[in-house]
Amino acid sequence: MRFFGPAILFFCVAFVSGAQDPAAADGQRVEIRSSGGTDARIGVAVPTFATPPGQDALASQMTEVMRYDLDFTGLIRLLRPEEFPAAFSGLTSDPTKLNFDAWRSARAEYVVHVYAVSEGGNVTLECRLFDAATGQQVVGKRLSSQQSWWRQVVHQFSDEIVKYLDGEPGIATSQYCFSGGATGKKEIYIADYDGANMKQLTQHNSISILPTFSPDGSKIAYVSFKDRYQFLYSFELSSGKSMALSKEVGMNSAPAWAPNGQRLAMVLSKDANSEIYLVNADGTGKQRLTNDPGTDTSPCFSPDGNSIAFVSDRGGSPQIYVMDTTGGNVRRLSLQGGKSYDPSWSPDGKQIAYVVEQGGFEVYVMDANGANPRALTASGGSNESPSWSRDSRYVVFTSTREGKPQLWAANAATGENRKIPGIGVSAQGPDWGPRR
Repeated sequence: MRFFGPAILFFCVAFVSGAQDPAAADGQRVEIRSSGGTDARIGVAVPTFATPPGQDALASQMTEVMRYDLDFTGLIRLLRPEEFPAAFSGLTSDPTKLNFDAWRSARAEYVVHVYAVSEGGNVTLECRLFDAATGQQVVGKRLSSQQSWWRQVVHQFSDEIVKYLDGEPGIATSQYCFSGGATGKKEIYIADYDGANMKQLTQHNSISILPTFSPDGSKIAYVSFKDRYQFLYSFELSSGKSMALSKEVGMNSAPAWAPNGQRLAMVLSKDANSEIYLVNADGTGKQRLTNDPGTDTSPCFSPDGNSIAFVSDRGGSPQIYVMDTTGGNVRRLSLQGGKSYDPSWSPDGKQIAYVVEQGGFEVYVMDANGANPRALTASGGSNESPSWSRDSRYVVFTSTREGKPQLWAANAATGENRKIPGIGVSAQGPDWGPRR
């Protein structure tokens, strides 16, 4: 999110309105870059889960969740039901009934078989992934949970499928935290990565913004005006309690966790203008890192914990810089023109997402050394606050392309944009949390 100049205290409350795209709907994907050539995605069939009699509705819901998960990856080409073999009439509880010759003819490379049983307030899924070429089971899991947690169980097997096909688990079990609410009031929320299970965490009846997950997902650091001034707090998800991290005179803002979870970077103005400090996770031991007449803000750590990317106008306009965690070896990264904000370092360390202002606000990515900048958005709205998924494949951000601020995600490799469905409030400043 923009964090600069005279709007420094209230940047998170207002967005630049963009033109509405009447074609975009919940969950719809918008291609902004063509990869060309042959579709190299892996063909996977996900038939409606088999269930005992009378449980068809739940099976249909579960199936749609898994299809969303696998389609979201960008790695998988889901077979449409009309592409299924003509003789296929549905799954049974017996996976040996699968006709792999027919599935191969339908261009399926893999077939998912799930038998789901809901009984006594619990749900059990017997999950299998078959290689259609050999007919062999390549992944198998028996997963159980309380029925109210069935989505999480489905997400778990989706991630197992992605792990087998790609070598790294998917991100279907992850969550976002973000700031949302009516005009004039903002609270901190969390939601599953697909927009489900949205929950309001804070009840401050104030403006609470800029949430960020701790590396283990147990806490969220954020900014709030709940005690009249702009202070920093930490919210513990297990207890639902908040504690103060910094209540210095002046501005306290832009918290960013170190990868080890033991320290945070933050922006304080207690010694004059906005500078970046390192602080212990309990708020003690503040150490100043920057000392420049310009404004320094929006810190984020490299995944190895040795560097911090940040925004500074020391060269005349806001740009992305990087420094060592001692405050030394400062160098500029963003060189593509325009003003640059909101750096977010990919967990694999290879890329940095950020925002470029050139008329509008668009999300870009560049290599970690500043090379190869390229746009992920081109919507005409205001696109801000990028945050990476833990597999470094996707970037969540806020966009006003349809009017009010909403969460969208972009595939960093293809540039494909997808609106996150189910978020029932104006959502800003998202952070993508770890897998659960």
